[in-house]
Amino acid sequence: MCVAGIFLSYRREDSAGHAGRLCESLERRLGKGQVFRDVDTIRAGEDFVDAIHARLLDCQALLVLIGREWLDAADGSGRRRLDQANDYLRLEIATGLALPRVLVVPVLVEGMAMPPAEDLPGTIRALGRRQAVSLRDETWDADVDRLVAAVTRSSPPARAARAKSAALVVAVLALAILAATFMARRFRGADGGAVADQNRAQSAAASPAPGRNEEAGSTGAAPASAIAIPRAAEVVGADVIGVNIIYTLLSGSVARHGDTTTLDLRFRFSNDGSIGFPISDDAFRLAIGAAGSNVLAPTSGLSEILASHSVRQGVIRFQLPAGTRAAVLSVRIPAATAELPLDLSSTGRPAETDRADTGDALSRAILAPLVSVPRPLITGTEIEYALTRATARRFVNALRIVVSIRMTNRSQIPRYFGSSGFRLLVDGQATAPVDGPNLGVASNSNASGDIVFDVPASARTVVLRVMDQGSVVEVPFDLPSVLR
Repeated sequence: MCVAGIFLSYRREDSAGHAGRLCESLERRLGKGQVFRDVDTIRAGEDFVDAIHARLLDCQALLVLIGREWLDAADGSGRRRLDQANDYLRLEIATGLALPRVLVVPVLVEGMAMPPAEDLPGTIRALGRRQAVSLRDETWDADVDRLVAAVTRSSPPARAARAKSAALVVAVLALAILAATFMARRFRGADGGAVADQNRAQSAAASPAPGRNEEAGSTGAAPASAIAIPRAAEVVGADVIGVNIIYTLLSGSVARHGDTTTLDLRFRFSNDGSIGFPISDDAFRLAIGAAGSNVLAPTSGLSEILASHSVRQGVIRFQLPAGTRAAVLSVRIPAATAELPLDLSSTGRPAETDRADTGDALSRAILAPLVSVPRPLITGTEIEYALTRATARRFVNALRIVVSIRMTNRSQIPRYFGSSGFRLLVDGQATAPVDGPNLGVASNSNASGDIVFDVPASARTVVLRVMDQGSVVEVPFDLPSVLR
């Protein structure tokens, strides 16, 4: 049996130092014995492969550390080790990916980007579609906190609390699909079907494939060039049961083809929820002309389900009149809307929308620490709460504040650790969390969890309120200017 909840997969010559540091950091947050690492846990004489399989089968999360030598490490004969069927690291990852209950998270160290899926052996190619977390020396504690939050939110107790029955999950999926349908109708409704008519006209016109341009000549085609992307370029959806969606605008380009300009916008779609989520053209509209009077729908044809705990990129394409210099992009996710003003003037740089962005899930994030020094909140004879860290992330349509709390249970019975006793006072208005821990804390032990709040992007004053055992404590947060 694997008493540890987290399995660290790493190649010793690639990231042994980072694995040791991460193991210590995780155990400080989750408790001793909660992390499996081969050098510490396998007994002398025990079969290495059998031991790894037995422990991984009972773990809830597999963290795959990826450093500079991870992808191309070779044996003495020069053969890449990942290509060998008996490579222990490949076996670990393949086993984890085959177990639905195990959350597999790539963890990037030494400034690495996620390897392309096509560079991985077939048995572990799905790893390339998993959302990665970067661990950087300069922000190590914050990055580990984020990693712990991803793992604890996906633990079996948390998943059970978020999906109490199959009917509830089906209801959420139905809501998402209905919302997508509603968005399409809403975009069409006021203009009497003008958007649909315009799309049909645009589809009849020739449209170059992404990343390719017609040869300059009689058509008047010109090479695609990059446009500037707004500083705040992330849109977050409402965090409801099983659904946690972020759309990130990564790059944009324009290319002229006679009387038409093609606008390509590369997005990263991240689903950190526990169920699949539909992503499609219906989530996007582009307003151009005087006061945004002309509303365009995309012609990219995107329509698919984004699997849970996964990330992918795609290009949203619009056809618009030549000479269009400005537009407003509307992005709609269920229960969330955002508008991004776009300057469509060429920056003079080559287009980048035809190739995938190699950054991790935070490559465009605007982050700021609010609290970095731990401080006590409520201290009782049996229960104690401490604030260990608080961070803020700026989205176009919201400000996400994540408060890391450590609960210590000194009583002789298990205690429940949840988010019901936490509120955020936003400009004087109390706001409930959108996510939080759902843990049982054993007697004479402690546990850590993240309380997540989504508040208006325009928030000016933010105060954390903690209520327990008849005590109320309030902690004001200063919002740095980088979040404005």
